[in-house]
Amino acid sequence: MEKVNDRNNEPDLFASDGETLNAVYKRCRELTWPHLKNSTRTQYEAYFSTYLLPVFGTMKLQKMNTMELQTFFNYFHPRLAPKSIQLMHGTLRAALNQGIAWGMLKRNPAIGIKLPRKKARKPTVLLPLADIRRMIDDLQEPTRSIVILIIFASMRVGEALAVRWKGTLRDRIVVDERVYDDEFDEVKTAAGKREVPFDRHGVILAALQRMWKRNTKFRKPDDLVFANRKGDALDRHNLLNRHIKKTAAKLGLPKEVDFRSFRTMHASLMRRLGARLEVARDNMGHAGSTGSITLDVYSKTWWDEGVDAVTRVVEAVFAEPEGKEKMVIATPLKDLPNGGNGVEWEPFW
Repeated sequence: MEKVNDRNNEPDLFASDGETLNAVYKRCRELTWPHLKNSTRTQYEAYFSTYLLPVFGTMKLQKMNTMELQTFFNYFHPRLAPKSIQLMHGTLRAALNQGIAWGMLKRNPAIGIKLPRKKARKPTVLLPLADIRRMIDDLQEPTRSIVILIIFASMRVGEALAVRWKGTLRDRIVVDERVYDDEFDEVKTAAGKREVPFDRHGVILAALQRMWKRNTKFRKPDDLVFANRKGDALDRHNLLNRHIKKTAAKLGLPKEVDFRSFRTMHASLMRRLGARLEVARDNMGHAGSTGSITLDVYSKTWWDEGVDAVTRVVEAVFAEPEGKEKMVIATPLKDLPNGGNGVEWEPFW
């Protein structure tokens, strides 16, 4: 009873609803998390509901201390991967920082915690040229056309899935939007808003033509090129697991092949075939990737350089043995109506 009496004589030990971690969590959900990406919100929700709130939800903010949190995070090693522990810690630290901004606590007890090191990340898979060709030829649609846009048009998977018909012009694709878990947003960076050229052999064009024939219900300017049966964006996880992973296993290729691998292949092919670094940078939508302020600020690229570079990448992958007649991949650009740079591809609508 002595402990109970001591507690009753110190009412400050009892946290009101507005002084707990749960209160910070609720206010973040209402005021700040709606401005985050859907994937980030989902991650925050999962870590709070599964790990943080069951232990610290009703604890008074002023009573939280770094040592106790250190013990808490130590408990999960090695039960959870180091990356998961670091993400959980980042989630708590971000919420408590917001609580400081709102005057709910004075210092962040999550700062100063030592976390396990991340495991060395396995290098991205870089397939030989012949295997890139095999992978493309064996993939099902629409994944095949999406991979073509990533390898040859240097697009991120979220950018490819967000392409709308109005963004497909006669000789290029306008990249100004991305999608992740059904949430559309602006591109990753200012440099990511760009126009990527078609190759002169028509490989990229053919991919779009196949989607035009496939999507008979969704052909309005604002409709997605890669739409599901309801007209919504395709799920990248389904495409990866059901098409790419299965195709890689069938062909005996590394199981680590993923969408990032294909984008790495584009950059590697650009470099292998002698494209200027600035051309690869602009095509991929990178900012400051040359490592030189002079080149980043003053060196620019011509449009035909981008077209040449993309064309050489296509030629490297689709090169035919000597003496074999080359396959016609798509309708030649010169045969399409309304010729001219930047003119909308009117057969779409």
